Amino acid sequence: MGKLSEFEPIFYPKSVAVVGVSANEEKAGNRFLRVMTEFGFKGKLYPINSDTNEILGLKAYPSLRHVPEPVDLVNVNAPARSVPQIIEDCVANGARAAEIFTAGFSEASEDGRRLEDEIVRLAKGRLRIIGPNCFGVYCPRGGLTLLPGPKYPKESGSVAVISQSGGWVTDFIWAGSGHGLRFSKVISYGNACDLNETDFLEYLATDPETKVIAAYMEGVKDGKRFFELAKSLLGKKPLIIWKGGLSETGKRAVDSHTGSLAGERVVWEGFFKQTGAVMADGFEELLDTTAIFSHFPHGAGRRVAVVGGGGGVGVAASDICERVGLKIPASSPEVMERLRAILPPVGTSVRNPVDVGAPMVPSPLFQEVLEILLSWDGIDTLLIDRMFFYGIPQLVGAPDTDTEKRVEVLTNVAAGTRKPILAVLGELSSGIDMIDIEVGRRETRQRFREAGIFTLPSIHRAAKALSNLCYYYETALPRNR
Repeated sequence: MGKLSEFEPIFYPKSVAVVGVSANEEKAGNRFLRVMTEFGFKGKLYPINSDTNEILGLKAYPSLRHVPEPVDLVNVNAPARSVPQIIEDCVANGARAAEIFTAGFSEASEDGRRLEDEIVRLAKGRLRIIGPNCFGVYCPRGGLTLLPGPKYPKESGSVAVISQSGGWVTDFIWAGSGHGLRFSKVISYGNACDLNETDFLEYLATDPETKVIAAYMEGVKDGKRFFELAKSLLGKKPLIIWKGGLSETGKRAVDSHTGSLAGERVVWEGFFKQTGAVMADGFEELLDTTAIFSHFPHGAGRRVAVVGGGGGVGVAASDICERVGLKIPASSPEVMERLRAILPPVGTSVRNPVDVGAPMVPSPLFQEVLEILLSWDGIDTLLIDRMFFYGIPQLVGAPDTDTEKRVEVLTNVAAGTRKPILAVLGELSSGIDMIDIEVGRRETRQRFREAGIFTLPSIHRAAKALSNLCYYYETALPRNR
């Protein structure tokens, strides 16, 4: 199922029916219906309920068989035992697709597996199904959202997400929004009784809106087809995968979550090596790597200059960068000479990593250091750590009047270079009494993002994301020559 037109009713429906609404506003069906109206869906909404004539100001129908037209997409929030009948009603209506939020199928028991097999049999050749046990689809351009998403960004973007977990999907949208990510399509597909990860990957491979694809997967229905698709994407659209269930305990958790076969670690390691897809080890790495691919769509190089305030920065950066495969070349004689001319002779280092002596360095000096390092042809990328702090007066009583000037210096310098710049914006305090500090940090993160500077809260996360970016382009370029 690879034609774009076949997914139209799923991502761009003109009408949506919601089965499982009632007079109880806290029911999942009611919340989904309310979320859709608040999100601004422009098509027709059909609440399905046999006990009332109106829900949330919309005319309600006793069943899908009573809806006056074929529905593009049906949202199912009813008990598992009632879903086979609902699927029959979908077919009778002429509906084109259904997303089944309901759990209690193959992931739960043998009885649930039999129910799932039955809905597959009833829908085969007549109706496409997402789920069951899923959160459905978020597609801003189609006006579609999922729980709990009335406040999700309404602007469409270039990142697509496919995930067996609904919870990870909602977290990813919120966290990604903080990185400035905007999404083309986000799909939570759960048990994948019909449409599965490979079907969605095939669609996204040719979707003109999608430039980067992130995935959380617990199992694969069609390994060979998925492998060939992933391999074909190399050099065209980065594919970043967090594969759940690679440990023995994780495999057992996968079976009870979505009923998938998780697969062996060695098999998946071979998959990543042969396809060039990027392996993410957990939620944060999936998020960070997706964000850096969106931020630097043309890649970056492994040769890194590190600048920070304090000798510990250089030690930590050296260890972390080497561990993830980045290179920190020693400063050239010319660079060291230029840095010695401007830095204090004591408490600093002109070798790479460069230690400017203290985080609260005067902004003119900071600018000179940045310009020297960015003019050096021995490095590809600049990484900055422990140079931007928020809450210093509150935490230690020491004023730092130059913080905003250093921010301005970095944004101005970034405008004059083509080399990627990464800045670490760490959290000094997580105490509730210091919550106002976070406002300043996030405002600076946004300013940096708008200036083309990529930010993360730790040097470890920044280095790992950069390494993943480099790996992909180093893998893709030789294969596409």
